[in-house]
Amino acid sequence: SSFTMSDVALKSGDTSTVTIVFSEAVAGFANSDVTVVNGALTTMTSSNNITWTGTYTPTAGVEDATNVLTLGTAWTDTAGNAYGGSSTATANFTIDTTPPTISSFTMSDVALKSGDTSTVTIVFSEAVAGFANSDVTVVNGALTTMTSSNNITWTGTYTPTANVEDATNVLTLATSYTDTAGNAGPSATTANFTIDTKAPTVSSFTMSDVALKSGDTSTVTIVFSEAVAGFANSDVTVVNGALTTMTSS
Repeated sequence: SSFTMSDVALKSGDTSTVTIVFSEAVAGFANSDVTVVNGALTTMTSSNNITWTGTYTPTAGVEDATNVLTLGTAWTDTAGNAYGGSSTATANFTIDTTPPTISSFTMSDVALKSGDTSTVTIVFSEAVAGFANSDVTVVNGALTTMTSSNNITWTGTYTPTANVEDATNVLTLATSYTDTAGNAGPSATTANFTIDTKAPTVSSFTMSDVALKSGDTSTVTIVFSEAVAGFANSDVTVVNGALTTMTSS
């Protein structure tokens, strides 16, 4: 009379109650009369040999939009009359027990200084649902709202916080997103990136002699707060004298 499943859109963790209702009590019916695809069916039981139920569990790692369970014709009624019709099938049901994965989670710039930004790109293995910036833990900076044209590749712009000097930073993706079927995905992190948005300062700028007469010289010393690059004598304005090429060890 009917051959139904309680859930016809199955994801990871789902099960579906399979119910077969015969027109009368049957004999010799067993699970071997049911052809099961992409999953397993518990032993079907009945209190009256008319209505039989079991639980179908889909196999992990399957993504298949076309599935049916099929009832064969080997069973009989209690008088021994064979079923005279053809095999019967459930309505179609879909299975997606393949969780999304992270194909890549990258930053276009991994050595950030003042004024720099970095494009953050997350590529999922399939379209995701419910993904938002709140799924990404951001350190020492800010991330613009991530957008996507296909729900697979998402991009946003990371801007480091000013006055930060940190050699160890990652962005972290949580597991709160799902694929469109509702399967949760894994966590992931970017590769490490460095931030130096702290400008150097001049700790001291001194002369060893500040009362100069003929024949005198004065050692000029500049101490920066950190190592500097691109510094040259042309950065120093000299009056009423000459300054030898400044050097540093």
